[in-house]
Amino acid sequence: MALLRFLPLAYLSWFLGKLANLPLPQPLARWSILIFSRIYDIDIEVAAKPLGAYHSIGDFFTRDVRPEARPIADGIVSPVDGMLRSVENIVSKESVTQVKGRTYSLGRLLAEDGRADIFSNGQLWNFYLSPRDAHHIHSPVDGTIVRTVHIPGKLWPVNDWALHSIDGLFAVNERIVTYIQTERGLVAVVMVGATNVGRISLAYMALETNVAPWGKKTIRAFDHALGVPVARGQKIGTFNMGSSVLVVAQDKLRGLPLPATPVTVRYGQSCSAI
Repeated sequence: MALLRFLPLAYLSWFLGKLANLPLPQPLARWSILIFSRIYDIDIEVAAKPLGAYHSIGDFFTRDVRPEARPIADGIVSPVDGMLRSVENIVSKESVTQVKGRTYSLGRLLAEDGRADIFSNGQLWNFYLSPRDAHHIHSPVDGTIVRTVHIPGKLWPVNDWALHSIDGLFAVNERIVTYIQTERGLVAVVMVGATNVGRISLAYMALETNVAPWGKKTIRAFDHALGVPVARGQKIGTFNMGSSVLVVAQDKLRGLPLPATPVTVRYGQSCSAI
């Protein structure tokens, strides 16, 4: 894994993304997807389309899940299928937990230190998506999208090796921050890119990452003056492969004791039931 330090990960992820999305003839596409599903123990029964309707591995990776398989609960809900790695009450914006012994600042994560002040007494939920999970990101709350920030960066893996090896992992990888204004304050949904996640796209605006890895790398911020209404469980973005989503809330997302982690979650599942 240490060899990753010497690889051009942005270019590699871009290339592998292109490769994964090459259309394959049937039945080769179906056979490839079936083998892939068995390797990663993917529940194909909840996919919105039959296997024969997907034209590539990449197409299958960004599959929809049948709505009836993911009922949307009341209150605050999980934004993804995956694993809830950790939950913490934020004591200081200067030090949130990456893994035991490693921390990073909210200012670096959001690339806006002043905006990080909003969350200095809030809560942070850390979700991980593996190759077996559906790769859409959904809103955890009802509210209005008021700001979007694309922050270019590295494309380190977000696996256990990287958590223990890369300083400020979530604050150095490429990411998109979606700010949602709710009745309980501001919520930031941070979609963190990773190796092989060569593209993150948004559902509520025309924005994609790593379209040309050789292009200029600058932070881009978009204020939505009229706001974009969003409902909990509504799709707001998509990963090309597995990665991580951080939910940073101004208010505590639930008034119950913090859940024991790690724990498997499904999008639309009530955070109060985790």
